[in-house]
Amino acid sequence: MYKFFTYLSSSYIRIWLTTVFGFLVLIGLLDSLANGGDIIGDNGKFTATFKYMALRAPVIFDRIFIFTIVVAILLLFVKLIRQHELVALLGFGISVPKQVGLLIPAVFGTALISVVIINTAMPSSVRSLQAWGIGEYKVKNVSPDNPLWFEDNKEIVRASLRFGMDRLGGIEIFSREVDGRISNYIIADRGTYDFQADHWKLTGVKRLDIARADGRPINASDVNEPLIWNSAQNPDSIARLAAEPRDLSLKDMQTFSERGNSGSKPRFAYEFWRLHRLTRPLAAFVLLLCAVPIMQRVGRQDTGDKALIIGISMGFIFLIIDGALATFATTGGMGVVTAIISPLALFTLIGSYLCIRTESL
Repeated sequence: MYKFFTYLSSSYIRIWLTTVFGFLVLIGLLDSLANGGDIIGDNGKFTATFKYMALRAPVIFDRIFIFTIVVAILLLFVKLIRQHELVALLGFGISVPKQVGLLIPAVFGTALISVVIINTAMPSSVRSLQAWGIGEYKVKNVSPDNPLWFEDNKEIVRASLRFGMDRLGGIEIFSREVDGRISNYIIADRGTYDFQADHWKLTGVKRLDIARADGRPINASDVNEPLIWNSAQNPDSIARLAAEPRDLSLKDMQTFSERGNSGSKPRFAYEFWRLHRLTRPLAAFVLLLCAVPIMQRVGRQDTGDKALIIGISMGFIFLIIDGALATFATTGGMGVVTAIISPLALFTLIGSYLCIRTESL
């Protein structure tokens, strides 16, 4: 049994690594071609294309790694079918449940390693892409149409521009009293972070002292000298606030999902993506449970092609359902736990039925 385990596991891992490499190169190349004008533009060099592909690789890997696991499982069984090894496995009494059991460590392990790689590599890559302001990050970055709102030291802050990692523009700061009333309103054209002093320097500042207005109309007064803004936020934390919840590390997701912590999205969005990432090894096991019985083709003329198409379709259906429920959950249309569990429970039932059916044939 140990030899069967090592043979199936090593074969699966080799196929999975090849599949991941192929998907990353293909999707990365298409992605770089789609954004070629931005990459080469502004006096960019051809080597910037490879830099862009390298930075995008963790993000692409996050989106596709579950599907690559499904494809690797299916290709492994296509290999077993075409070399008539599946017949031999069944002849030795390695039934479908036993085949699933032999592959669980390898499949679960690759999914777990994928989560660790994503959690480590993706946040820094996203911050670099944000600083570059290229592709979708040009649209998703801080802009007048997509301003960044956050709470800072009991102040409400709005930034509508981001010129770089350490420079913000269109800054509005609303200072509040204990009872929540706005007492002071500051507008700044630009804010630059001083790394040595650990504070922001605001220029082009206007101040409106609302507390002294007493119901009378007043005008904003100009502040001639740069204004020091002691904020709890620095360029690194601003990058995390501006990023999509899915692109953060588990630690940052946990922080923003806690009540009272400021994030650019509702805290349930961060909680959903945190649980979603943590449950991906379980999702890999569920898809393994579905894929193995589909690939039980032992006819003399069977090549596994039809089963491969069915298995890939099954993987696409899972991703479509999972993506739809993710949209509902992150917009508040569905509970976080329900959106996470529903596709897993549905495909667990399907996989269990398929396994029992193969045993009864």
